[in-house]
Amino acid sequence: MTNSSIRFTYLLLLLLLPVQTILQAQVNSTILYEDADGCLRYVSDDNSNHIANFSYAGYRNGGVAIPEIAAALTIDPVAGDNTAHIQAAINQVEALTPSADGIRGAVVLGAGTYPVSGVLRIEASGVVLRGVGNGEDPATNTIIRGTGNTPEQRDLIRVGKSSSPDWNGEVPGTREQVTSEFLPAGSRSLEVAAAELYNVGDNVIVYHPSTNDWLRTVEFGSTGGDSRWAPGEIDIYYNRYITDVNIPEQKITLDAPIYDHFRRSLAQAEIYVLNEPNTLREVGVESLRIVIETSGVEDENHAWTGILLAGVEDAWVRGVTALHFGYALVDMTAASRVTVTGCNALEPHSMVTGSRRYNFNVSRFTSNILFTGCTASNGRHSFVSNGTSSAAGIVFHNSITTGDLNSSEGHRRWSQGLLFDQLTFQDPQTSRLMGLYNRGDFGTGHGWSLTNSVAWNVRMPNDRTLSVQRPPGRQNFAIGCFGNVTGTGPFPKPAGYIELTGQDLAIPSLYDAQLAERLTKGIGPDAPVLTAASRRAGGVDLAWTDIASRETGYAVAAYQEGENEFTIVANLPANTSEYYHENVEAIGNTLRYRVFALGASCPSPFSNQLTVDFVDNVREARQEDLIVLPNPVGDLLTIQSEQRISRVQVYNVEGRLVTDTINSLRINSADWSPGLYLLRIETNNGEILSSRVIKQ
Repeated sequence: MTNSSIRFTYLLLLLLLPVQTILQAQVNSTILYEDADGCLRYVSDDNSNHIANFSYAGYRNGGVAIPEIAAALTIDPVAGDNTAHIQAAINQVEALTPSADGIRGAVVLGAGTYPVSGVLRIEASGVVLRGVGNGEDPATNTIIRGTGNTPEQRDLIRVGKSSSPDWNGEVPGTREQVTSEFLPAGSRSLEVAAAELYNVGDNVIVYHPSTNDWLRTVEFGSTGGDSRWAPGEIDIYYNRYITDVNIPEQKITLDAPIYDHFRRSLAQAEIYVLNEPNTLREVGVESLRIVIETSGVEDENHAWTGILLAGVEDAWVRGVTALHFGYALVDMTAASRVTVTGCNALEPHSMVTGSRRYNFNVSRFTSNILFTGCTASNGRHSFVSNGTSSAAGIVFHNSITTGDLNSSEGHRRWSQGLLFDQLTFQDPQTSRLMGLYNRGDFGTGHGWSLTNSVAWNVRMPNDRTLSVQRPPGRQNFAIGCFGNVTGTGPFPKPAGYIELTGQDLAIPSLYDAQLAERLTKGIGPDAPVLTAASRRAGGVDLAWTDIASRETGYAVAAYQEGENEFTIVANLPANTSEYYHENVEAIGNTLRYRVFALGASCPSPFSNQLTVDFVDNVREARQEDLIVLPNPVGDLLTIQSEQRISRVQVYNVEGRLVTDTINSLRINSADWSPGLYLLRIETNNGEILSSRVIKQ
C-alpha cells in the first residue's frame, strides 16, 4: 500500500470514527423500540400500561400539510386604530361563498404596523388572517400592536363563533353505552351497545363520567390539604371520528386512541354523535407579529392573550411571534386537530404568579393538538395543559424554551396523554423544569395533574429537575432525557418509569417515528389484555380480552426463566381469546406469557405479562383444606382452616397483586373493585393453595 493510500485510509477512519461512536451511543428503550420489520413495538406493564400513539395530534390528525390558502383580500394599515379596518376585511371574506373544500380565502395584511384597540374576530370557516412576516421591521413585516385595555385583559385575536363552546351537544338518539369491560389507554376499538347506530365519518364524543367508584381508584386526586375531587368534576371527553363500524362484533374504531383506562365496573362510559354547528374548520392565523403595549414587565392592564381558538377543528397558527402577553400567545378551548407551528411566545408582561405566563397553552375540551418548532421565553409554564380531564392527546414537539420561571407540565386535574418530545430548556431561572407528577394542594386541588404521559428526549442542564411520578394504576414515562430525572416531586408518590437518562436514543423523536410508521405502514390493532394464566394437567390455560377489531390473528409468546427473549409458541386465528399451552410441565421453573394481535400492517402492543410458577406445587383448595367466606364477599373476607396460614396474596383477573397479608385470616376487601379474584394461600407446612372469590 502506498503512503498516499495509507494516509487516505487513516483519514477515512478518522472521519468514520465519530459516526461509529454516535451509532454505538444510540440506544433503544426496552419498552418501545423498532423491530427488524420497521414496526414500533410497545411493551405493557402489569397494569396494561404502554406508551400510546401520539401521531394523531395536529391538523387533520397529523401528516397532512397545512394548506396554502389563496388571498381573497389584501389591505394595508391606515392611520390610527385599525380594529374596524381589519374587521371589515375579515367580514368581507366571511361573506364569500366557500369552495367545495370549505375555503373562503385569506385576509392578507400588508407590511406595516396596525394598532388594534379591540378584538379581531374570525367567525366563519375557511378564513385565514395572514401577514407577510413576523419580524421586527414594519417595512417588510406585519405588526399588530395591541393597544389599551378594553375589554379588560382581552384576547387580541379570537377565532371562533361561540362565546363558551363545549362538546356537550348531541344528535338525539345517538347516545349509547360503551360495553367493553376494560379498555387500556391507547385503545381505538370500543364495543358499544348498538354499533348499527353509527356510520364511518361520524364525529363522536366518547364520554367517561367521574363516578365516586372511579375517583376512589385515583385517590380522589390525592389533593393534599385541599378538598378531594368530587363526582362530576373530572369527567373525560374525547372528540373523535369513526373510521370503522364492525356490526358482527358490535365494535367501532376511532381515528385516535383514548388516553386513559376505561373500566366499566367503575364508570359507565358513553358515546354520542356531536351536534355543534358553530364549530369552525379550515381557519388559521399566519405570518405576523403581535406586540402588546404595556407600561412595564409586571404591568397587567393590557391585552392578555395573543390568539384564542374557541370552537375549532382542523385549524392552525403558523409563523406568529407575540411579545408582552400576560397569559399566552396561543390558548384554545373546544379545539381539536390543531397545529401550532413555527411560533415564538416571548417576553410575557405580568406579575409572576398563578394564571399567568402560559406561553403555549390548552384549556378545556382540547384534543389532538400539536405544538411544533416553537420558541418560548420567561414562561411560568411555557408548554402546559390547563384543560384538566377534558384535555388529551397534546404534543409539544421539537421546541426550545429559555429563562423558565416554573415547570412545563400537565398543570391540574387529570389531563391525559401529553407528550413532551425533543424539548430543550436553556438558561432556566428555576430548579424544576418539567413535571409529570402529583401537584397535591397546589392551586385549587390540582392533585394528579396528568397521566399516561411521556417525556421523550427532553434536554435540560444536569442540575435541573424533571419529575416523573406514577398515578394509581397508570404510568408516566421519562425516556432518554437529560438532566436530573427523578421520581421525587413536591408530594411523595411512587416514581414513574424512568429509562436511559443521559443517553442518546435510536428514536430521537417519538412523534416523528410514530407518524412515519402510521403513514408508511398503516395502523396496527389494539393490544389485548391477558386475564388468566394457570396450570392444568401438564399445560397452561391462557385467556385474554379480544379488544382489537378486524385483527388478522393473535400470537402467544412465552419467556422461560434463564432465557434471553420471548418465543412465539402459538399463532392463532382472529377473534381468539384463549389458548391451552400443552406439555410445558418440564420446561422450567417459571414461564412468563404475553399476547399480541396481528394486523395487516404492524402488530399491536404487547399485552401485560402473567407468570406461571412450576416450583411451588400450587393446587386448588378443597373444602377440607379451608373455607373462604363470605363468597361473594363484601368489606371483609375471612379464611377458616385447621392448617396454619402464613401468607395470603390476592390477585385480580389481570394478574395484578391487590393484597398481600402475613399471618392473618381476616382481609379487608372494602376497596376492591367488583369482580373475580384469585387467592394464593401459603401454609406453614410449605403447601400453596389457590381459591377464588367474587367481590360484590
